[in-house]
Amino acid sequence: MSMLLRNLLVLAVEFGAALLLREPGAPWIPVLLAVFVVGSGVLHGTDAEFTPRFLVALVAVGVAELGSRAWASPDALSTAGTGAAILLAVQTLILVRYSLRRPRPRRRPA
Repeated sequence: MSMLLRNLLVLAVEFGAALLLREPGAPWIPVLLAVFVVGSGVLHGTDAEFTPRFLVALVAVGVAELGSRAWASPDALSTAGTGAAILLAVQTLILVRYSLRRPRPRRRPA
């Protein structure tokens, strides 16, 4: 259940960012920064370290950027849409892997 919620949260943020970025002259820095922050925080509560969090955040930014390009131009739909679909598959695999793993119990100091 947590995997589904995490994936839906990131997808909603990416969709919103793609909507915002499809207009020319959109403020892309704050939008992509917000996507990166949500992407890096979506694995909170798991035992994911820096690398998977950074990878999910980077992929989320890529999905939002490619999605906005595909949405803005019908000519770029095939290439940008395919790239976004591949990145979404990678993102989903990472989220599934770390969401389904049980966190390791922490040792108490003796």
